[in-house]
Amino acid sequence: MAVELPHLALETLARAEADRSRLTERPLLVVEAGAAPRVHAANRAARRTGARPGMALADALAILDTPELVEHDPQAQTAQIAMLAGVLLQFSDHVHPEPEARRILLEVGRSRRLFGGLAALRERVRGTLEGLGFHPRIGLARSPAAARLLATLRNPAIPEDSEALRRTLSPVPLETLPLSAATREGLRAIGLRQLGDLLRLARPELARRHGPELLALLDRLLGRRTETLPRFDPPPELDLSLRLEHEIHATEALAFPLKRLLRQAEAQLRGLNRSLQGMTLELKHREAHARITSSTRITLERGHPGIRAEDWLPLWQTRLEREALRAPIIGLRLRATRLLDPPAQGASLLAETPGHPPPDAQLPAVLARLSARLGEQAIVRLTASGIPRPEAAQDARHDLDSAATSPPLPTPAQKTCGTALWLQDPQPVPPPLHTHGLGRLEDGWWDRGQDVRRDYAVARDRQGRRLWLYRCLRSGQWFRQGYWG
Repeated sequence: MAVELPHLALETLARAEADRSRLTERPLLVVEAGAAPRVHAANRAARRTGARPGMALADALAILDTPELVEHDPQAQTAQIAMLAGVLLQFSDHVHPEPEARRILLEVGRSRRLFGGLAALRERVRGTLEGLGFHPRIGLARSPAAARLLATLRNPAIPEDSEALRRTLSPVPLETLPLSAATREGLRAIGLRQLGDLLRLARPELARRHGPELLALLDRLLGRRTETLPRFDPPPELDLSLRLEHEIHATEALAFPLKRLLRQAEAQLRGLNRSLQGMTLELKHREAHARITSSTRITLERGHPGIRAEDWLPLWQTRLEREALRAPIIGLRLRATRLLDPPAQGASLLAETPGHPPPDAQLPAVLARLSARLGEQAIVRLTASGIPRPEAAQDARHDLDSAATSPPLPTPAQKTCGTALWLQDPQPVPPPLHTHGLGRLEDGWWDRGQDVRRDYAVARDRQGRRLWLYRCLRSGQWFRQGYWG
């Protein structure tokens, strides 16, 4: 899966801006500084007048009426890609960011069953990123190169085998391939327009005319050549920053950017499968009549771990109400150096709001989530069978709706033995030296040759454990049924 973020610079600005009209109504350009400044990104208002990414800034200014200019920050872009790579770890353990291309690759072949298929997984990824304020283009294919190409072309096809991939790529124009200008011109000169035209030609002739690089590109697209993608190594701590486009003079106005930052922290912690109990918020100030900055650090601790932004935001708002700002705020930084293992009743599986519903109320939702993730055949319910022998006292049923039916009443022997989950059959053991008798169990006397007659007893082994034993009256052999305590 290739997740492309073509509007990353503009979306990063929007995350720090409560008033969206500033980014949509007036032309705005994100500019790459240098000897020859160029347009890195342009909002919709600027594109309507003809401005395009990659255009020289002088040409863009010639056709725009006093646009707003924002300097491009490559380090901030790299940090955003790294943050989103951590978020996407919740969908795959193999994530590979490509910051310069504003793209993240995921190996999702092993995740398809967990999320209900590749199409459902794609929508889960899209919904997660859109919830953070990003609008990705997503491509899925059998090779990283093909996934990149489908993402760029906004092609929704999901070719899962080699023949389907070849059919999907055949109508792709050659202009969209990463080819040199000389190779592209040479292919156009002999009448080739689509990738399918190229695939029908003989490989030796292509190599002779255009060199081995063209064949290597085709092999990468079709998955014939392995492309090594290093795994993303997430940072050991949470460290998120947000630069504000306008100064904030009152703590009440921090609610919007802080909520964005907390949602980002929640998504990243879900990807890392980590939790936290405390965090530090750093408020960055610009001092009056100076170009230096200072900061105020505020630490907040909770009584129990949690990652939900909806739980942290009211706590931060209450804490910030007591804070008197000594200077306007121009940026936020959220840090947590001590990340914890998620609690046993985490927000991802057992409940949407951990700790609030009682366990009995959570059980149907738990079963539904497990069944959706793992498949119905992976979940079984244990029901009483009505057979007094402990190893046969329970049946495993795949239909979860059987909870609505009344199970058989326990037999007198089951009442005596108690309720247990038996994971193995009785094991033969040597005759014990000292036993305390418990009683006799007889079962199956109506089945010819299948009757069971046992004398149960309790004994202790050399480690002092209390063994639950029985002697088969048919063979005289002793067996260990289980352990007490």
